Amino acid sequence: MRLFILVLIFVVSANSIVFDDDSDSSSSSDESSYSSGHHGSHGNHGNHGNHGNHGNHGGRPPRPPPRPTSKCEDGWTRVKRQSGGWCVKIFEGQTNQPQSEAICNSNGATLSGAESQEERQTVAELGRTYMTTRTAWKQGSLRFGIQRGDVNSPFFATDGFSNGVAGITWTGNEPRTGEPRFGWYTCVLMWLQVPGGGPVEQRRDAEFFSKVCHQTWGGAFRGFVCGKKAK
Repeated sequence: MRLFILVLIFVVSANSIVFDDDSDSSSSSDESSYSSGHHGSHGNHGNHGNHGNHGNHGGRPPRPPPRPTSKCEDGWTRVKRQSGGWCVKIFEGQTNQPQSEAICNSNGATLSGAESQEERQTVAELGRTYMTTRTAWKQGSLRFGIQRGDVNSPFFATDGFSNGVAGITWTGNEPRTGEPRFGWYTCVLMWLQVPGGGPVEQRRDAEFFSKVCHQTWGGAFRGFVCGKKAK
């Protein structure tokens, strides 16, 4: 009986040892398999990742080429308008409104309005530069393509491309009406003045005043601003 019990214990112990060996072997195999698979996965992920990146780049729509910026011809200065680029240039001459418009037209342009304060400041700077580098004058005026039908009507731009006349800043006591003897003040000019220039009435540099359309005057720098769409 004791012999039978000893044999039984031996068999159970042997089975336990075999079971443990199988368990360890299985665990080791799983780790090996996981390790191998894990590296394989990294490799695959890396490959897929690379392919995925290439796929993303390949699948992305191509970037549109940059929009070409509209430009102005030599001698013209570009200003920004709501409708796009606008080119302005200062011309000198003791000319009235129709004569100024005709000269602008002969240069493929028109008398320019003043759509914004930025445009007003740009034109004022161009006007002062022209006046002080090409003439001896230190004060004068520039005609614009801005006028009104009568003294009771609002001012509007005549250049065909202005979105309003927000660039107007009136100088003191303006706009005025004029009088029948000399004419009604239905056109708009900008006053220019640098240090040393004599004051005229209440006019201030780079601000607007109203005058008769068909008259012109001497006694100071006289010019006008032409404008055309940038290309």
